Amino acid sequence: MSLSLMSVKLQALGEIVRPSNVALFFLSILLGAFVTAGVEAFREAKVWWAALSGTLVGAAANVINDVMDIEIDRINKPKRPLARGALTAKEARWYWLALSALGILAAMCISTLHLMIAIGATTVLYGYSAWFKHIALLGNIVVSAIVSLGLMYAPLAIGHLHDVWFPVMFCFFFNLGREILKDLEDTEGDKAGGANTLPIKIGTVKTLYIISVIYIGVVLLSLLPYLQGIYSKWYLTTVIFTTDAIVLYTVVRAWQVQTKENFYKLNSLLKWAMLTGIIAIALGQVP
Repeated sequence: MSLSLMSVKLQALGEIVRPSNVALFFLSILLGAFVTAGVEAFREAKVWWAALSGTLVGAAANVINDVMDIEIDRINKPKRPLARGALTAKEARWYWLALSALGILAAMCISTLHLMIAIGATTVLYGYSAWFKHIALLGNIVVSAIVSLGLMYAPLAIGHLHDVWFPVMFCFFFNLGREILKDLEDTEGDKAGGANTLPIKIGTVKTLYIISVIYIGVVLLSLLPYLQGIYSKWYLTTVIFTTDAIVLYTVVRAWQVQTKENFYKLNSLLKWAMLTGIIAIALGQVP
């Protein structure tokens, strides 16, 4: 293999895991530990093993998702590594297997329960990519549940699950809205691939109503921790002027411009809202 080809392969291996998504997942797992045990949590090796394990399993899920969606991505996302031919499906499957195995091995360094969770999550996420994601709403719920429960992965390692319920609920509904919006973006390719996602089943307008209800609910939910005295004013200020502002802008803009290109831009913008949400919850622990 020439150096130029090796460079192309390495770039593709990095790209296929969706680095920004993986980074957000890593931070979310650490956030769960921080919310429940403060900075002391970061002195626990198990917390870092949990972050590594969960991130590797999540990265593997992104790889197998691309493998299952090669033909659909040729329409929806032709610049993805598999769709453009930078990697073969066989190479990607071996990569998925390696990442999954490493994630499961890392879980073995935590506990038997974490080992079982890692194996279960890997199995469910494979099922999501192969079958569930093409079933209206079911796939959206499954992946949102796995992502949000990742916030409990590190706290479970150190025996602290209190105070993590709000971040879990917030993450679930935030991701649910984003997953449905991603389906709107991918409607053209999903139709060609025979998928039966929510936008295909009920249409764009009704799907936008559902997204709007979910995200208005997310904004209202975001106020509860402050109103109940759980998080500080730093949380409220940050979440209102960053996360909530982006979410409400996304809802308005999605109605105004109902195109694939706009839905893509809004989905990318929501990643920043996820990051600011993580920062807001972390700041909420400051008196």
